[in-house]
Order: sequence, then structure tokens, then C-alpha cells
Amino acid sequence: MSAFEFCFSLFGLLLGFSLVEVLAGLVKTVKLRGTVRIGWLTPLLGLFVMVDLTSFWNVAWSVRDGMPASFSVLLLGLLICGVYYFAASMVFPDKPEDWPDFDLWAERHKRQVMSGILAANVLATLAVLAPQPDRWSLYVLVTNCWLLGLMAVAAIARPRWVTGVTLGAMLAFYFYTAGIDAYAVLHAR
Repeated sequence: MSAFEFCFSLFGLLLGFSLVEVLAGLVKTVKLRGTVRIGWLTPLLGLFVMVDLTSFWNVAWSVRDGMPASFSVLLLGLLICGVYYFAASMVFPDKPEDWPDFDLWAERHKRQVMSGILAANVLATLAVLAPQPDRWSLYVLVTNCWLLGLMAVAAIARPRWVTGVTLGAMLAFYFYTAGIDAYAVLHAR
């Protein structure tokens, strides 16, 4: 078993639970369709959390060769994944039937969700880039600052449309990046 496999057996489990939190909330919500107003903000927030979690999973894979199997790495991973889990568990209400308007839920809890995602991303960025200064490029710096800035705006913005625009911009970036990845994979053969 490699060091990455050892560490990621813990991280993958916690990240998987985080994804299940969001997906289970979505399923409960869809089952209540017609009795609650789902709106657009909570599903958009949930989609963003799932995509960002997936991007973290991808980043972890990209640094797998440099990941030591140590207690400090496990604790840092536990902290990052624990923050992700907290954020993911705040996307949908535990009792959706108690919230007739999910946009109101998102409005009241997006600060916790987005602050958690922001904190997890800052920790992950520092954990990946600090020990490997050769990974610091202008593109990486600008992209990370831009994404982290948008996360902060989404966390504190009052108008729903500002939150929606920032979430949409970040999702567009992630999907654009995924498209470039897919293109590179398809044309590498």
C-alpha cells in the first residue's frame, strides 16, 4: 500500500460522506416537490459544493507522489475533509418539510457553507503549494485568488442574485477546466 493509498483511505471516506450529504438532501428535496418551494439557490449551492469536492479529490490525486504517510498529513486531511463535511451537511435542511422556501434556507446558511468551502480550499491550497514552491505559477496564483475571492463574495453577499452569479462563475470555471481535461485526454491517444 502506498502512502497515498493509506492516507486517502481516510480522506476518500470522509469526502464520500460529504457527497452523500448533499445528494441525500437533494433526493429528500425532490421527494417533497410540490409541498416546498425548491427555488434555484439551494440546488446551485449543492451543485457547487459537489463540484468543488470533486476538484479537491482531483488535486489530491495530482499530489499523490509527494504525499507522505504521517500523522500530521492525516490530521490536516481530517481537518480539510471535516470542514468539507460540515459545509456539505449545511446545504440542505435536515427536515426539508419545515422549510417551505429553500431559497430562504440557502440565504440563512450559505455563509456557513461557503465559509467552510473557502476554509477547506485555503487549507488545501497551502498544503499543496507551500511544500512545493515549483507549483507556484502566475496562472495558479491568479486562478486560486480569483476562486477564493468569489467564494468569499458568495459567503457574504446579501442579494441572492450576487450569490447566484458568483456560484455560476465558479461552476463555469470548473466545467471549463473539466472540458480542457477531457479534450486533452481524448487527444492524447
